[in-house]
Amino acid sequence: MHLTTFTKWAAVVSVLTDPIAALPNHESKTSIVPTTTGANAGPFSYTQVTSNRYATPVRSPVQYKSAFAPPYSKAKSLLPSGIVYTTYSLNPSATSDGKYGQSAYAALWANYAYSDTVPFTTTMLPTPVASAELVFPPALPFETSAASMKFGNDFIWGVAGSAWQIEGALQQEGRGPGGLDIFGNLKIPALSHTNDSVVADMNYYLYKQDIARLAAMGVPYYSFSISWSRIVPFGNANTPVNQQGLDHYDDVINSCLKYGIKPIVTLVHADTPPSVDYDNATSSMDDYMYYAKQVMTRYADRVPIWVTFNEINTGINLQYDTYEANTNILLIHSAIYKWYKQTLKGTGKITVKFANNLAVPRDLTNSEDVAAALRYQEFILGVWGNPLFLGKQYPSSVLNTAVNLTALTSDQLKAINGSIDFWAFDPYVSQLVSAPSNGLESCIHNSSHSLFPYCVNVTQNGIQENGWQFGQKSNDYAYIAPQYVRQQLGYVWKTFHPIGGIMITEFGFNPFKDAEKTLPEQRYDLERTLYFQAFLTETLKAIYLDGVKVIGALAWSFIDNNEFGSFENQYGLQTVNRTSGKFERSYKRSFFDLVDFFHNHIG
Repeated sequence: MHLTTFTKWAAVVSVLTDPIAALPNHESKTSIVPTTTGANAGPFSYTQVTSNRYATPVRSPVQYKSAFAPPYSKAKSLLPSGIVYTTYSLNPSATSDGKYGQSAYAALWANYAYSDTVPFTTTMLPTPVASAELVFPPALPFETSAASMKFGNDFIWGVAGSAWQIEGALQQEGRGPGGLDIFGNLKIPALSHTNDSVVADMNYYLYKQDIARLAAMGVPYYSFSISWSRIVPFGNANTPVNQQGLDHYDDVINSCLKYGIKPIVTLVHADTPPSVDYDNATSSMDDYMYYAKQVMTRYADRVPIWVTFNEINTGINLQYDTYEANTNILLIHSAIYKWYKQTLKGTGKITVKFANNLAVPRDLTNSEDVAAALRYQEFILGVWGNPLFLGKQYPSSVLNTAVNLTALTSDQLKAINGSIDFWAFDPYVSQLVSAPSNGLESCIHNSSHSLFPYCVNVTQNGIQENGWQFGQKSNDYAYIAPQYVRQQLGYVWKTFHPIGGIMITEFGFNPFKDAEKTLPEQRYDLERTLYFQAFLTETLKAIYLDGVKVIGALAWSFIDNNEFGSFENQYGLQTVNRTSGKFERSYKRSFFDLVDFFHNHIG
């Protein structure tokens, strides 16, 4: 065996088929120890079980057979005329200079104050990833029942992140306020103690390094989101567009392609500008289309997959106020889908992401618990899956509950049905569900009921009827519970029949009190490896044994990030040093093991 030098990153990388093979800097040795005589007489020998095996980078650059849409030079004619492209710089002392001038931009931030400040404000050039960082951790003796099962060569795998959670630079280079900027805002007492994302991971200035690090590990797809308010600071249609924001994401995409990574782009990841009201059908449609068209006309030629909204099916009380917004967002999604396909002539794929933690009946022999679990699924997935994939009305269980949701008209159903290319969802974990003790009717018409609107008991402690916890609990929320992965995929496949297949767009685990561990302990994140190994093994079984069409899987998250006001819930495949001022990243063992699993099961 020999080492191969890739001068692009000036890093030594290698693929070793024999992990015990001799390396120039690491001899494989056998130590002989005498043993006693007997039936098994003979010398005992130690065997070398570790060696310097290196991660293999992706080939670069990405070379598509053809563009997915016309280049901006041709597509820009599709945009409305008279758009103002400008730049902003936050100056609280700016004097009045027009409706959308610098003073108006400063006024957007008048009700926000943070304790953090960014440590630097220029884009950092990437540095070569040292070969020492790419050495695999000690091998684990895994035996898997899916060893011979393979994902197809076209299987889409990689990692994911989102703008607000990693970028930082909230108030830099013309970005306006986003919906998540309330976290850590000193002017909101209830949230002032939470972590803001003024700094986060400083990915806004370190994105080149982050992309280089993903490429060095051999990651072929990177899913990220664009900050709406960084493109349209005021949020609304017919307001100025921030040129710096457009240039930034243009370079993010180009950097991905340069390093051999294909981008997957989400247009909204829970950070809609506060000026946008999804409860208003007309204005929210205009605002979203204005923003989305700006982005798609510029980047669609290089982006193979688009996500219109992230986990919008759990948006009540977080991203919008009423269930009626579901209809408006469905129509917005279908409108941009049709514009992309029919007007822009895009050939890539478009979807919307759902959150889902499979509702499992607490007692399978209890028909009421089974009904409760199905009811929960109808609220979480049926509201979206019925019209999009089946051309069917909202579930009657939802319409018959006092959530003020109006049934879709035949014209609306026609517009929505089929405006999606595949099913995308984030199935982190499952949860046990049972019927309410005082009956369903006491809840469905009472909005003040503690279980409203789902009107089912959702058990968060994961204790089964027989007293066993159903999995290894994380620091918060997630469990290692692979026994439910196949059922989760099977429920979607058999209920909504997505012709384009299913993509797992997020899955991950945050070990207990991970943030309190030393760096070596954080890096050796065996629990996360176990989660990924078990999850993907069950996914393979769903494909081979159940006939489910799974087209991809994206791990969350490629780096420890801000989990909505907390840096304690560490889902990352890399650590980040927020105390040195340089924000150094370190790979965790789960990253190596995840990449290894795919390399061993692709083909």
